Amino acid sequence: MTFHNYTSPIYSGEIWKKSRCLNHEDTCNELFFSYLRSKGFRQTDHFRIWKKDDQTVIVCLVDDILSCSTDYHTDLPYLFDRNTTVITDNYFTCPTVYRVINVPISFFGIYNYAPEEQSWTPDRDFAFQVNRIDPRRFQLMIDLAWRTRLDSGYINFNCEDRANPNFTPQQAFEQFWPNMGENEQKYMVRAYERVLPMMPLKNYEFEFDSIPYRVWMNLIVETYSSDTVVSLSEKIFRALVTPAPWTVYSGRYTVAYLESLGFDCMSDIINHNHYDRLKEVESKLRIFNWQSLEIVNELKSIGVESVRQRCIRAANH
Repeated sequence: MTFHNYTSPIYSGEIWKKSRCLNHEDTCNELFFSYLRSKGFRQTDHFRIWKKDDQTVIVCLVDDILSCSTDYHTDLPYLFDRNTTVITDNYFTCPTVYRVINVPISFFGIYNYAPEEQSWTPDRDFAFQVNRIDPRRFQLMIDLAWRTRLDSGYINFNCEDRANPNFTPQQAFEQFWPNMGENEQKYMVRAYERVLPMMPLKNYEFEFDSIPYRVWMNLIVETYSSDTVVSLSEKIFRALVTPAPWTVYSGRYTVAYLESLGFDCMSDIINHNHYDRLKEVESKLRIFNWQSLEIVNELKSIGVESVRQRCIRAANH
């Protein structure tokens, strides 16, 4: 198996170009910003946070609301005071002291596009694609390396560290190892030592947009979410319109939320509930990887053609 080092971004392809989602997001932000300026609010050093006297307005679109605070010890319901209003597409699964105004769910139409037609013809078990490293993405990668032969999947782990852009890929990857628990380090050390020299890791030469059609399971990672917040991005909407199986590591009840919005998550052949209901402290990360790989075996028993037709119906829906 050959691994290719690379430094370019992991992805700048189809959904970005066809949906123009970044342009739509910027337009929505500017709409809110213009209104706040007209009401006498001023932008702070944080571009999402606006203030006027004792009032604060936070406009947080396509990002976890936790990114708007440097308080890492206060729980989400109490993160801001009563004089704060949050305008967001995030879905909160708990009450809050501050006021939350959700944009209409039609906001997610910014990701609407029709993928290039390709036939789902899997030749590997899974795909795992990550551009930016964070603690959970790091642990998902190590856990996968511990559970599987890496050549059983298509993997792209870029290791970009926005907080430390001068880090080498190995340094960026290495910095998260000391933060893992002692027990985790004991059973994962061989996997860690095996993948560290490979960073940044990429074990295929195909176009990114063709990868979902080549695997039995696409592992989607939405780590801007948490136990109390569901924050969605282009990654999950790309999966929803692609006729291929997927699971998503995200905030608690993400799949349930998507189904409540009317999306077809193929829950009749993919048991999302087993991981979707879990909190982080309930070994969600390990169970997500384990369950995703178990579903691969279940899908294989159903057969390629039956799964293909089911995925086509879901994507069309």
